[in-house]
Amino acid sequence: MWEYKIVYVNARKQTETGLPEEINEVFNTYGREGWELTKVQPKLDGGFIVFGIGWLTQTVGYLVFFKRMIK
Repeated sequence: MWEYKIVYVNARKQTETGLPEEINEVFNTYGREGWELTKVQPKLDGGFIVFGIGWLTQTVGYLVFFKRMIK
């Protein structure tokens, strides 16, 4: 059997990689506890039209999905 965990990671502080600094800390912490990363989904907020080019949104966080086998 599996158990699942969904974690929200705030992405307001951008870095040169485009990901928040703490995302690797989250991955490593849960990995040490036996959780396997299964999916990362950006959480978008708002949206606006820029100079008639198109609709832009801002990534404000990530939903991170983990699973691990129940012992």
